[in-house]
Amino acid sequence: MGSPVAASAVAEGSVGAKLRRNVGLVVRNGQGKVLAGLRAHASGDKAWQLPQGGIEGRERPATAAYRELREETGIDPRAVKLLREHGPWLDYYLPPAITTGRRFVGQTQKWFLFDYLEPGLPNLAKATDHEFEQLAWVEFDWLIAHVIDFRKPVYKAVKKAFNL
Repeated sequence: MGSPVAASAVAEGSVGAKLRRNVGLVVRNGQGKVLAGLRAHASGDKAWQLPQGGIEGRERPATAAYRELREETGIDPRAVKLLREHGPWLDYYLPPAITTGRRFVGQTQKWFLFDYLEPGLPNLAKATDHEFEQLAWVEFDWLIAHVIDFRKPVYKAVKKAFNL
């Protein structure tokens, strides 16, 4: 299967199922904290994550990034400034218990770093996906400690790539 974090444009899992193309979003405030979401319908200490979402059809990753920001967090694209797009795609694989009967065995992600230009937290009520039940500004190391284990290697790679 390879390493949990691999640069890849097209990837195949060990069972022949593909990795879903996805964007990952790091939104940073003026204090250097990042926007984390508490996943709806999840429980426990490891239910926090960065916004992310699938790339639709032939959609460009940057277009997907702005769409996912609005859908998952309610952030209007005018409220952020794109700072950087991470060059390589980063992959993670889901535990086999989660992928049984699914088309995808994980995700291959293009990551983006944004500065949030507004005060306070984004208005989660404006989100359309209802992915998160709560948003918070957190230290990146705190987030790594509170994200589900299979995402940790990618988050560590993103932290290093964006000097967070």
